[in-house]
Amino acid sequence: MLLIGGGAVLWLFAGSGGSPSRPIAATPMVPDIPTPPSYSPPTFSPPSLAPSTPATTYSPPPRNYGAIAVGRNGAVGKAWDYDSEATAKRRALNECPTSGCKVLTTFVNGCGAVAFNSRTNKYWGGRGDTRSEAQKDAISNAGGGRWITWVCTTR
Repeated sequence: MLLIGGGAVLWLFAGSGGSPSRPIAATPMVPDIPTPPSYSPPTFSPPSLAPSTPATTYSPPPRNYGAIAVGRNGAVGKAWDYDSEATAKRRALNECPTSGCKVLTTFVNGCGAVAFNSRTNKYWGGRGDTRSEAQKDAISNAGGGRWITWVCTTR
């Protein structure tokens, strides 16, 4: 037996003369050497062309329109929660009980108000996010006076 670099080679001698023949087995003789881990390269999967989940689409918030119409004698017509400004104006004019009414304010997703200034004898419209803001805007547009009506959309 011959020891080479931590391994052993065993020769069997055959025949006479004692000449070595070829080795029968060559195995390492060092015990408790851990086997190296095996390596497998990562797999590649190309992205698919079709999305796995449907894309969410943006949907804008609903727009609710309103309008207030007023006649010369103070008659009022109001409209709220309509899909378009034109429809809200038409409804406010139809709701006004006298002829000659005019739309003084339109608004979307908010409030509208009308104020009367007794010094100028005129009506003015205003708008805002709340009832109070719309009333203040109408009074400011009128140059003073008092508010006479208001309406808000339900948003």
